[in-house]
Amino acid sequence: MSAGAGPRGLCPACLLGLAFEADPDSDADDEESLRAPVCRVLTVLSAEGDRTTYLAEEAGTRRLVTLDVVKLPRDGSGEALSSCRERLRALMRWSHPGAPRVVGGRLSPAGDFCVVAHYVKGQRLDRFCEAQELDAAARARLFAVVCDTIASGHQGGVSHGRLRPDLVVASGSSHDPRPVVLGYSVTPGRSPTAEDDAAGLEAVASGLRIAT
Repeated sequence: MSAGAGPRGLCPACLLGLAFEADPDSDADDEESLRAPVCRVLTVLSAEGDRTTYLAEEAGTRRLVTLDVVKLPRDGSGEALSSCRERLRALMRWSHPGAPRVVGGRLSPAGDFCVVAHYVKGQRLDRFCEAQELDAAARARLFAVVCDTIASGHQGGVSHGRLRPDLVVASGSSHDPRPVVLGYSVTPGRSPTAEDDAAGLEAVASGLRIAT
């Protein structure tokens, strides 16, 4: 992983072992409502254009969490930060067994937005189905769980917005797999829609080789 893969101003090597403290510039009521836990970064899980996701440990609990660090626009405006906090509150109000629970968030020391969620380990659902040689009926049952997760989010006012096959994993045992949708987070400057998720579900179904 290159030094430029992490949040602006902080390379992955610098982030290892770093604790993300509460944002000192935000008001106390706002921080309390977000219940942002302190996390110690362990390693980089993934990186894409506007975000880097880390495996971290929640201080005092040793619970593994993911820390999704999203770059905010550097235009001096607070609109992006405000929209991220609104989205974070919606994510924290919503819960479903098919998605990792979002437990908090805050500004990073570099001024980017961090979303903290429980860590779920699993194998990509499409690859799991191939490895287990599941038939179409079994794949359709697993896909139905994914659809239920996405629909529950919509009922809770939350759209995923970045759904794709690599963000859907099979957790649990091979005899009792549990589909989990990863990647619920914030997207500065844009509100995800149900239409985005419909396209994402089509891509997931295609990867599972089932018709929608």
